[in-house]
Amino acid sequence: MSVDFYVAMPAANWPTAAVVQQCMTDRGFPVAIKRFPALDSAGVVHDGMLVAIDGNDAYLQGELAPASLMPEDVKIVNDSLSKVSASERITGKDAFLSIRISTPNEMRATAYVISALVVCFDGFAFEPQGNTFGRKDFAETLIRGSEALKGL
Repeated sequence: MSVDFYVAMPAANWPTAAVVQQCMTDRGFPVAIKRFPALDSAGVVHDGMLVAIDGNDAYLQGELAPASLMPEDVKIVNDSLSKVSASERITGKDAFLSIRISTPNEMRATAYVISALVVCFDGFAFEPQGNTFGRKDFAETLIRGSEALKGL
């Protein structure tokens, strides 16, 4: 079983690994980035992310692309957001990141990475299984939930 997460932000805001790491370090997040995707304006990046959390590696499988290159995925997410009366929508000018996780360790790492993207880089996050979404409040909820998974 896996859980999906999505993050969208203006493509011009897509950060480098170094600034995401600095954001997480500044907040005391226990994550070290080993590999972080760079946005490719002409294609979909399928490498996902490799991070270490509490000294253990976690691979966060997913894709990153300009939203205009992932129209089916964007439509599905936007339709889901519409159904839950969210005012946010992903546009063709956004960078669009998907992450699929299947272990508690991956969930913890994802919570910290997504929170950094939301809080430091004006991201918007969506989790379709529970139809939860948002910005700062959502990021804070992810962090609180990740602490409950520590040690699992």
